[in-house]
Amino acid sequence: MIDNVLTTYRQPLRSAALIGGIALLLLLLASLPITLLQSSIRLSTPYVLGSLAAIIASRAGVLNLAIEGKMLLGSFIAVAMLYRTGLDPMVGVLASSMAGALLGLIFALLYLRIRINLIILALAVNLFVANATVFFMRVWFGAYGTLADPSIRGLPNIRLPVIADIPFLGPLLSGYNIVVYIGWLMVIVIWVVLYRTVFGRHIRAVGENKEAAESVGINVTRVQVFALMVSGALAGLAGSFLSLGILSQFVENMTAGRGWIAITVSLFAFVRPIPAFFTALFFGFSEALSFYLQSQPGLNLPPDLVLAFPQIATILALIAVALRIRGSELLKRRNFATQFGKELRNLRDGVFVGGQN
Repeated sequence: MIDNVLTTYRQPLRSAALIGGIALLLLLLASLPITLLQSSIRLSTPYVLGSLAAIIASRAGVLNLAIEGKMLLGSFIAVAMLYRTGLDPMVGVLASSMAGALLGLIFALLYLRIRINLIILALAVNLFVANATVFFMRVWFGAYGTLADPSIRGLPNIRLPVIADIPFLGPLLSGYNIVVYIGWLMVIVIWVVLYRTVFGRHIRAVGENKEAAESVGINVTRVQVFALMVSGALAGLAGSFLSLGILSQFVENMTAGRGWIAITVSLFAFVRPIPAFFTALFFGFSEALSFYLQSQPGLNLPPDLVLAFPQIATILALIAVALRIRGSELLKRRNFATQFGKELRNLRDGVFVGGQN
């Protein structure tokens, strides 16, 4: 009886659950300090851009595990460019995106042409970039651990003219730097490209069945190279936010695993841009919460536990992904068994296709 009710009223129940969840979420957000919410949105930016980088590559059939290295390269290039030239911070942002796209092109050539194992190649890229940034920071700039200079300017915050005056939403949506807003825009752009353009259909076709895509004339290599270059550019852009949007300096290994968390975000969202955006907000909230709790002297929580909040959230997300996949498989088996049992009963009672006896 319960199964029949769930089947009959599935859509109304789903809508009611969604509305109830949104209402509960809004009440929860309204009770939190506005500074915590602002930090959550700001700190979610690397996860938004990094997850989009992982999504565009995954949709093209390539598991891009080098997001961490490309993000770290973008952080270094952005600061190095401004250190040498003293130009506007946007120049550093553009340079980091170009560097990420170039590394994505190299990654694509090594994987698609030379046929290097994908996992080994990704780990090699991550290790190479981590050590190369330290090497060039010491050789080119004579800096150890941190590359900083008063001439390096961070990205300025932008006040949105109309939105900034709206109560509660104004402080929540206005006052961030340009990379934050680019991240929001790229969520829409990637969604439109993947689901509303012919080239997006080609990308998804390559990721779902490469041989079938080739049989209808799609240039699989070109699609995957393009996807990896865009993925690298997004990862480099995420890295520029860390170095110019937060600190205005480069710190050794400053990504601190955010590239891997971005991959987790894409997996949790089942490689879909819109769910990835909200998942990234959750991970940004977990990181902001760890900083917020550290600033509260009255709390006696272990510092190591507080700092591990993002990693704990990552583990919980991966467990949730595994349980969701397992639940989907069990549901499919149950539906198949139900349908198969119904067909057996029909055969036993002499009922055939079309309802004829």
